[in-house]
Amino acid sequence: MTIPFSSGILDTRLTGLFAMSKAPPPEMTTYDRILNAATEVIAQQGYSGAGVQEIIERAGASKGSFYFHFPSKEKMVEALVQRMSERLLHNVQESVEGQPTPLHRVAASIEALIATFARQRRVAQVLLLNIIGHGRATDKRFLPMRERFSLLIQQELDGAVAAGQIPSQDTTLVAQMWVGAIHEVILRWLLTGQPHTLTSVTPQLQATLLRSLGADPALPPPAAPSRVGNGTGRRKG
Repeated sequence: MTIPFSSGILDTRLTGLFAMSKAPPPEMTTYDRILNAATEVIAQQGYSGAGVQEIIERAGASKGSFYFHFPSKEKMVEALVQRMSERLLHNVQESVEGQPTPLHRVAASIEALIATFARQRRVAQVLLLNIIGHGRATDKRFLPMRERFSLLIQQELDGAVAAGQIPSQDTTLVAQMWVGAIHEVILRWLLTGQPHTLTSVTPQLQATLLRSLGADPALPPPAAPSRVGNGTGRRKG
């Protein structure tokens, strides 16, 4: 079922969001080169297999510069997760700006999130697969990221309740459930390669999550603004 909201804006905003070239431009800071290299190494070797030496060699940096920016490998990973999550959240927020209603925005945010991970599989591997499971302290670093996305969804759901688009409900719980469902779909794709094209699930995922609110997945297009002349509510003629 097609949800008629504007999604063309996603293409230009998603392209290159996390793009990392193998030959970083000279103006890129050492800090960014190290994090970019760490993303590649962790995606290929996993968290345990990613050594500081390999990261700095790929970054074209020295061990001294690594420890100048990061006291430890764990602190580097914390900075990496924070940078990725901030970019992802910013991208989603930008992608929904032109949507007319809270439900249109929340549907667009699902598309933006799925499309980003589909284009940047390496980022998805690092954020959702390769780092989690290496101790409670490491795993806890992902909680703020999940909470920020939950809050983003919750705020739009609160707006939908206020606008009469959906009945009153526990939007905090619903938002947490939505984030969990989206995470599960992406994680299955990373582990099994199914679906073959991640974005193919977007319409069904949007429809299912909207139905869970008691909303019609076929969101109506926004009403055309009335044309008012001279403050009288009548058209000029």
